[in-house]
Amino acid sequence: MKKVIGLMSVITIILLFGCSKQPSSTNDVQNGKPLIVMYGDFKCPYCKKVEDNVMPKLKNNYIDKDKVKFQYVNLAFLGKDSIIGSRAQHAVNHYAPKYSLQFQKLMFEQQQDEDKQWITHKLVDQQIDKLNISQHSKDKIKKDYKTKDSESWKAADKDKQIGKEHHIKQTPTVFIEGKKVKDPYHFSSYETLLKDK
Repeated sequence: MKKVIGLMSVITIILLFGCSKQPSSTNDVQNGKPLIVMYGDFKCPYCKKVEDNVMPKLKNNYIDKDKVKFQYVNLAFLGKDSIIGSRAQHAVNHYAPKYSLQFQKLMFEQQQDEDKQWITHKLVDQQIDKLNISQHSKDKIKKDYKTKDSESWKAADKDKQIGKEHHIKQTPTVFIEGKKVKDPYHFSSYETLLKDK
C-alpha cells in the first residue's frame, strides 16, 4: 500500500509540473520551437531600450507568427517594488496569457527613475484596466498578485531562482535556444540566431 501511495504522489507531482502554463525552467526549445528567454526588470532602463527597439520587431516577425516561444524572466532585483510588477505579470500570464506582452509593454511605458519606488498597486491596477479582457479576469488578476503565497507570488519567486541558477548578473540578458544574444539592443543579433526559423 505504501508503494502505491508513493507512486501516486510521484505521478501527481509530475502532472502538476507538466501542466503548468509558465515554464519552470529555461529550456532551449519548447514545443519544438526555439525558446527566447529574456531576463529583465520593469525598472531597468536598459530593458526598456530592448522593449522599445527590439520587442516590436521580435513580436511581429516571430512571436505573433508562432515561430518561437517567448519567456520573460523578471528578476525583480532593482528595488522592493520590482517584485510587485513581477507578481502582476505572472497573474496576467495565468489568467490572460495572450495579454502578457501587452502588459509588459504597458509597464515599461510607465517606467520612472530606477532609484525611486514607482511600481505601486495603484499603477499596476491602472495597467491591468487597460487590457481588453473581462472585468472578471481583471479582478482575478488583481486579487492574485496582491495575495500572499498565491500562484503569482510563487512564480515570481521562481523567476528569481531561475536567475540565480543560470548565474544572471545583469539585465537585459537574452538567450535563444540556449545561446546568449551578444547585443540584446539590436534586432539583427536576434535574427542571426533565429535565421531559418
